[in-house]
Amino acid sequence: MSACFKIFLLVFIAVFYQTVFGYEHVPATLQPIGNFSVPTVTQIAPLISFGQLLVGEKTLLPQFGGNYVKMHHGYLDGMAPNIIYGIRDDLDVAVFIPFTPKSREDSSHSSGVLDMIVQAEYAYFAQTYEASTVTGSIVANLQIPTGSDSKYPRTGNGSCTYFAGTTFAWLSYNWYAFASAGSNFPSPHHHTKFGNAYLYQWGFARYLAIFSPMGWIFNLMIEFDGTYTTKDKIHGTVNHNSGGNEILLTPSIWLSSSRVVLQWGISVPIVQDVHGSMDKMQYQIAYNLGLALQF
Repeated sequence: MSACFKIFLLVFIAVFYQTVFGYEHVPATLQPIGNFSVPTVTQIAPLISFGQLLVGEKTLLPQFGGNYVKMHHGYLDGMAPNIIYGIRDDLDVAVFIPFTPKSREDSSHSSGVLDMIVQAEYAYFAQTYEASTVTGSIVANLQIPTGSDSKYPRTGNGSCTYFAGTTFAWLSYNWYAFASAGSNFPSPHHHTKFGNAYLYQWGFARYLAIFSPMGWIFNLMIEFDGTYTTKDKIHGTVNHNSGGNEILLTPSIWLSSSRVVLQWGISVPIVQDVHGSMDKMQYQIAYNLGLALQF
């Protein structure tokens, strides 16, 4: 078991314990300062990690996000327009319609729509304390095969993919911390099945008043995003140039007002234990822009 995975387990257990047992509930109203000086819809959330997108009842959050991944022998350029709607304070749905204007692997290029994602998130635990909130949620999504597994680089899995995971988050006036774990399961298609992916993620952020204009919040955030992927089976044969374990370190900035969300960060791999002759990542640039609408 790697040291990074052990750290993830410790963080995950600590946040879970604090979520369920670690705080004495104080029925108080949080002051509108620090991270709570903006509404729920524009409060801090991860840039790379999944979930923690609860926006509040009758709230709409259209966003435009994306990432550019530089590999040693090419690049992947993904853009993801999406929209999140809060059905209740503890339940929302989201639709992501990602595409790539152009990606390259060796001398081959591809472009077009990627697999579309329909997602739901439910907060099974949400509590407000004297100076903080803690939330536990479950996330599930369906990835619809609108992309193609015959392009190179491929733009989809060629079949439906199912995801399920859970997140725990703690938010105070000045700090934010989270841990999450999830699994991605592509379904087989024409005797081909891409590897399952198991995600383990954690991170924290610090609110900085000196960089927060009136009516805005500014945070510096650090994320650790681990993914263990099993090997692909192509036409029934195991592809030994697939699968492995990767952990990304992502420092990022968060800036938001009552309506606007801005995120930007850069990822670098700190673990890349991949199989065979797989191409390796050099870095990734990720970004997100959102505009909240409340009804």
